[in-house]
Amino acid sequence: MTEYWPWWAGAIGLGAITVAFWWMLRRPLGVSGSWQTVVHWREARRLAQAELAMRREPALAGDALMAATIAQFGAAATYGTIGHAPEASANSKHRFRRRIPWTAHAVFLLALATGGLISAIVNGGFAFHWNMGPVHELLFGGGFSSYVALLLGGLAVGFGTQMAGGCTSGHGLSGCARFVPASLLATAVFFGSAVGFSFLMEALVR
Repeated sequence: MTEYWPWWAGAIGLGAITVAFWWMLRRPLGVSGSWQTVVHWREARRLAQAELAMRREPALAGDALMAATIAQFGAAATYGTIGHAPEASANSKHRFRRRIPWTAHAVFLLALATGGLISAIVNGGFAFHWNMGPVHELLFGGGFSSYVALLLGGLAVGFGTQMAGGCTSGHGLSGCARFVPASLLATAVFFGSAVGFSFLMEALVR
């Protein structure tokens, strides 16, 4: 039987990690967001380079915004709205929040896996398993079919987190802690769905 931390210890640990993450990086904690950044590391690096150039030359931000506006609506419509052609704003005071490098997200994800590994080793529960346990095999079968179920489940989770704009850590920890309405709703939905599915699994196993 696996022994878990008491609920209050887990709450303190998760709260401390969430607050520390925000305090050090000024970003909400989100595992799916970190994974997306690591997967698209080339795009993250390109954006970081572009933001670095804009921090060095603030006028580039206004020029880039105007260029995008003209490309979308046309020069005539744009100039007709503002009444004159745009002027370069050399004295712009725009401030850009520094983007977290993708390597920091990779370290964060690696630390999650390393922490779980260390915990399993310390508790004496570390072992290799080639299946997800008897309940998973009972519901989805063993062998190839179980891996197909895991693959489809992973794709569904990835699609859902992207569609919802976050996962349990992003919405449930960071979002709910800041009383973000979308996070409160998303957390209620996925926790309610998990509770309902757990009852369904229990009924199927009996």
